[in-house]
Amino acid sequence: MEEDGLVDDRTYQRLFGELCVGLGFCSLGADGEEAVKGLGSTDAETVARAVFEAEGLDYDTYTPKRVKAEVRACIARHLNLETRP
Repeated sequence: MEEDGLVDDRTYQRLFGELCVGLGFCSLGADGEEAVKGLGSTDAETVARAVFEAEGLDYDTYTPKRVKAEVRACIARHLNLETRP
């Protein structure tokens, strides 16, 4: 994060790297990454929904709740966002 609270590109690259390597979400592509970046400082669930959408997955019907929780936690950690259980 930059000092003024805005998220810099390095932070997003670390986030996308962990989402891919750590959690297997590797198909965001440039459009998906831009969609995530365009959300700004919102909540972790909203960003997670954008990640799932970019992957071609429906967040609401995706069964492994543990994976959704891990994606939200990853996003919250990298972007300093609130997360709900």
